[in-house]
Amino acid sequence: MRGRLGRSFVRLNAEESDEGGGLLKGLFTTNRDTPEAQANQLEWARQQMALEVPDETLDGAAIGDREDFIKQYIASEKEKFGREVDQATAEKEVDAYLLKKATNAAAQTSGADLVTAGAVFVAAFGIGLFFANKASS
Repeated sequence: MRGRLGRSFVRLNAEESDEGGGLLKGLFTTNRDTPEAQANQLEWARQQMALEVPDETLDGAAIGDREDFIKQYIASEKEKFGREVDQATAEKEVDAYLLKKATNAAAQTSGADLVTAGAVFVAAFGIGLFFANKASS
């Protein structure tokens, strides 16, 4: 019985894999390549980038949102470097900056974060040892 069931499962998996996906493949795949998943990823990236827009410039001028940031970037490039930047180029450069800031989580880790993580690890390890010794007694 067990052998027939195993052969049936293998045959079912092989038949489905000929159609483009097997039973096991269906269990262990993600939908990250679907248009809906890609739209969700893009929306999440936009939200993260919006969080990285600075509140003010180095000169102390307030920055409202991404569009204001782009306008001030164009003006700053012209004033400081004499560089004429069009809207499309400025949007690309600002988006590249914001995306880099949003995805560089290692640079955003503070010393307090590391101390907290270490304390949690030590506490969990200590509690595990305590209960292990208590259980063995």
